[in-house]
Amino acid sequence: MDIPPRLELTVGEHYAVELPGLGTSGYVWDAEIGGEPGVVQVQWSRGFPADEPSPPVGASAPETATIRAERPGTAEILLYQHRRWEPPERIRVQYQLSVLVRST
Repeated sequence: MDIPPRLELTVGEHYAVELPGLGTSGYVWDAEIGGEPGVVQVQWSRGFPADEPSPPVGASAPETATIRAERPGTAEILLYQHRRWEPPERIRVQYQLSVLVRST
């Protein structure tokens, strides 16, 4: 999995990050966005693509974070995999991305 530590996007552009799922173990991916408000949004899709063969029973589906540039500025995004019922220090894995959004 190749997640860049820095992204440069223009307003309206998006970047998708596919992350390995562990939903069968209770883990999900979430995002925290810091920096200037309203610069980026993160939308999630979870599951196997419809055009792929059926996965084996019990396989965890991947999760995709789509980062969309909303307005010029800078933002920091923390993507982290955790069990929602566990305390924050129990995060399984995390990635930090710096995002620079430029006007078109």
